Amino acid sequence: MIVETGITSQTFRHLLPWAWLYIGPDVFLPITSALAAIAGFALIFWQRLVGLVKKIWLMVTRRQS
Repeated sequence: MIVETGITSQTFRHLLPWAWLYIGPDVFLPITSALAAIAGFALIFWQRLVGLVKKIWLMVTRRQS
């Protein structure tokens, strides 16, 4: 059963981009918290990550010589 809401699909498509312009604090704070957690995790293991990339780079460049 389809219920008519009085809003046509064209009107909805017209209003959808404007709905994305407002990001309230109730949406923004969890996103920033997740980004901070990712950044903190990266900072904790940054030295090991750089060392791993360096070892892989050295292994690749030595085999090509």
